[in-house]
Amino acid sequence: MRKNLKFLSLLLFCILLFSLSGCAEKINTTNTDNLEKNKEIEETITLVDSVGRKVTMKHPVEKAVVVDRYNNEMIRACGAIDKVVAVDMNTAQDRNYWSIFDTDNVVGKGCTEYDYEKVIEQAPDIFIISDISPYEETEAKLEPFDIPVYALIAYVPSQFEENVKNTGKIFGVEEGAQEFFEYFDSKLRYIKENLEGVEKKSVYFETTTAYKTTFPGSGYHEIIEYAGGENIFASDYKSFSSADIDPEMVIDRNPDVIVKLITADQAISGSGIYQPPTKEDFQKAYQEIISRPGWDSINAVKNNEIYFMSQFGQGGACKLVGTIYLSEWMYPEILTELNPEEVFKDWMEKFQKFEYIDGHFFSGEELK
Repeated sequence: MRKNLKFLSLLLFCILLFSLSGCAEKINTTNTDNLEKNKEIEETITLVDSVGRKVTMKHPVEKAVVVDRYNNEMIRACGAIDKVVAVDMNTAQDRNYWSIFDTDNVVGKGCTEYDYEKVIEQAPDIFIISDISPYEETEAKLEPFDIPVYALIAYVPSQFEENVKNTGKIFGVEEGAQEFFEYFDSKLRYIKENLEGVEKKSVYFETTTAYKTTFPGSGYHEIIEYAGGENIFASDYKSFSSADIDPEMVIDRNPDVIVKLITADQAISGSGIYQPPTKEDFQKAYQEIISRPGWDSINAVKNNEIYFMSQFGQGGACKLVGTIYLSEWMYPEILTELNPEEVFKDWMEKFQKFEYIDGHFFSGEELK
């Protein structure tokens, strides 16, 4: 009898142990499943891009194809250029500045012309384009291959904060992005605070094309605005059919300041490269402006308030490098603590991890 009781007790114990073991296994399996689901959620992020589209992507992105030199500069400034596996020719053309990219492995000419097959071949986690890229077509072409398309604006001052911080989130380099943002934001705040209540100087801004100016809505216009100047074509620009203007109109509006962009001859049209134009190129541009018929009556010419930027130099950090130069040129007596050359040097060495190069910015006084 006692043996039977022992046997029954042992049997009941084994059954109980087996049951508990099964429950534990189910609990462990459930926990594992939940962890996997949470992991899947954590591995993606959804951001609103520069054209207002919600884009879900792997997080952090480990492999990106990127078009547009400005986009690649922003990514490098945040500390994630090692995640970019292929670019466009407008970026890769500059063999000094972008030697890390192979010109035989580009995905197209620029941000409006690229080869979808070459993008797909790279099997990227994301394809980063520009706001002027054909983003709807691009999304439709790449969606079957699970390649998200993200439009980024890295050439407009007003978009600087949002796009720097989103770039940090995309690549998981938030700390580097924040450092980059804070450096340039401090310069902008200094300009804004010190120019409050100061009468704005009027500015005629000319692109690399003679008599082609800029209107509100463009990054060049924002250079003027953020520098504390006033675009002479800001108020009635909607009455113009294009940015190509009659030189007589500049004479009539009599700007205080003239800004002219030039680019190196070897650069692809409309783009900029690390190697600046020669000083002789800048001097030639200066002589051409002061020799224009009737322009000797313009205040900017009479006072030699004529300034030159290379296409490469002005575009640094969402055009904030160009903004800082223009602001100091216009108001040197007020912005005594602003040092544009130091800013450009920091942009090159600290944020682009590249050697500083002189010769991208000149005043008319230096070119006489």
